Amino acid sequence: MYFCIRITMDKTFITIEEQIAQVLADISQKGFSPVQPFSIGKVEARMMEFAQANAITLASDDLYMSAKQLQHCMRPSKAMKGLVVDDADLIDFPQNRFQMDLYYDGECFIYTDGISKFIVHPNYKMKISRELVAQVNFITATRVKDPAEFTLPKYQKL
Repeated sequence: MYFCIRITMDKTFITIEEQIAQVLADISQKGFSPVQPFSIGKVEARMMEFAQANAITLASDDLYMSAKQLQHCMRPSKAMKGLVVDDADLIDFPQNRFQMDLYYDGECFIYTDGISKFIVHPNYKMKISRELVAQVNFITATRVKDPAEFTLPKYQKL
């Protein structure tokens, strides 16, 4: 089992799950979160091996998540369509991704458990502490409308 612990500015320890929960609570209460993008763990081996074998640039060894991207996956237009992923699924994603199916669609990696899908960009440019950097980054999450989606030719299963 893989655990991530983050040290905050006041030297307290919080887990990645607690960090995600805090960002989601901020978004729910204030509509945004001031939390800087953060690592939710290492890029896993099957993604690294696939990227190397297929000349896909992975911008980092860590997988990042940001308040902006979490807010994006909870936007009202997605909620009206019933496509918002539960907070618990977002919070558990850093741990559960290792048991999920992983696909590549020609641009992004997609983790899925058949109910939800989590999109990860291999080389996403974002600001961290006012500096533009490229990272492997969680982009969004949504409910799977049709499980047969992953049988389409554009999806390569890893």
